[in-house]
Amino acid sequence: MKWMRDHKLIAALLILLVVLALLFTLSVTTGFGEGSFASFLNNGVSKITGFFSSAGSNIRDGVGGIFSGGQLRERIDELEEENAALERELAQSRLTSQQLEQLQNLAQILNYDYTDQTFNVVTADVTLEDGSNWNGIFTIDRGSESGIEAGDTVIDGDGLVGFVTDAGEGWAKVMPAISTDETLSFKLARDGSQLGIVSGNSDGTLAGYMLDDQSTVVEGDIIVSSGMGSCPEGIEIGSVRSVSYNSNRLIREVTVDPAVDFRSLRKVAVIV
Repeated sequence: MKWMRDHKLIAALLILLVVLALLFTLSVTTGFGEGSFASFLNNGVSKITGFFSSAGSNIRDGVGGIFSGGQLRERIDELEEENAALERELAQSRLTSQQLEQLQNLAQILNYDYTDQTFNVVTADVTLEDGSNWNGIFTIDRGSESGIEAGDTVIDGDGLVGFVTDAGEGWAKVMPAISTDETLSFKLARDGSQLGIVSGNSDGTLAGYMLDDQSTVVEGDIIVSSGMGSCPEGIEIGSVRSVSYNSNRLIREVTVDPAVDFRSLRKVAVIV
């Protein structure tokens, strides 16, 4: 009884089949209503068999849908993998393009006048950076085996990068020019008689002042290394962002944007 309660539809169909079978037997035995009853019986059986046929078709469609869904999932996985591969290729092409541009800039900067003096130049790749402090010390892949030593000037195609602080076989550490520990002597590119001093700010700019409070420095002026100290003369340091006069100190102060993009630095050259 419990089975019949749980399977009411099937139980009803079984009972109907039994009734139809009994009626069919009765009609054959008695010959009662042969034509009309046979027609009725045929219609009933057709409907029942049609129901089971439809149910079977639905089951087949459902199973087919499951397999189609599996094939679709596989295709989606294939497309996702192809997309990931294309993204990796695109990232690599961008990196290669950026490195090529930096190499081209290096080729230009190596034609500066100071390379015709007693300096040698060693090119190198940046191999290690402090990800938490983009203006901190970084490492390059050339060192003492190439004649690099502490105090050497590091440049790229845009200008002054920094100075070597330590070197060994196959490596050297570089302090960026925008570091707060660095102080640079500069002159205006348009007028070498106007000198000044700048040092790094924590925000990635350079800040300093002109030695002459009557200086005509203006926003947009390019400043270059003055040649005082170990840094060769004429290397671009940056461009003046702002100028202000400090009446308390009686000096003309400047804020400078560095020429070098330290966030994307990959290729450098060391003057040894």
